[in-house]
Amino acid sequence: MFTVRRPTIAALLVLSLAVRLVPYLLMAMGLAAAPGTSWFPWNLSPFLPVCLFGGAAYASRRLALAVPAAVYLVGDFGVWALTGRADWAFYAYQPVVYVALTLVAASGLLARRRPAPARVAGAGLAGALAFFLVTNFGVWALGGTYPLTLEGLATCYVRGLPQLGNTALSMVVFLPVLFSRLALAPAAAPRTALAPQRG
Repeated sequence: MFTVRRPTIAALLVLSLAVRLVPYLLMAMGLAAAPGTSWFPWNLSPFLPVCLFGGAAYASRRLALAVPAAVYLVGDFGVWALTGRADWAFYAYQPVVYVALTLVAASGLLARRRPAPARVAGAGLAGALAFFLVTNFGVWALGGTYPLTLEGLATCYVRGLPQLGNTALSMVVFLPVLFSRLALAPAAAPRTALAPQRG
């Protein structure tokens, strides 16, 4: 059995929040363009791996889902505060993003009982694909950028491929860290009552 090193997870969540807000901070300083048009590597972050790890490692599934959602919501307000653009923080397909985060956490269940490398890799691939498919579908259906045709859907997915690559790279980089002794520690052995000695 293992226990979770909470400081490691907290540090990665804080890093995730910082990575998410950096491009908007750069925009506020006039050093970057609008979202989606700058050089910034969108989706290259420990956030989705931490979501998956929560589904695999935390005893409380509610906590595994609630903590990433709360951190993401803080990020939404941070985007609004930095840019003054409520439409960049709260947009039409935003609920779909939260559904996708839940699916990533749920993919962690694949590695819940036996976090062997193959299971963790499979969960990471499933989580990355689920996030890509669901969020891009939301962009197509609700974002108002693409025509609501099969061609428009295909274009949306093709243009989202760089983000899929960044998400997959995040899984490759951060999942081994999360499923190592940096984030997991052997659980303390249960204490056994000593039998009374008889003289």
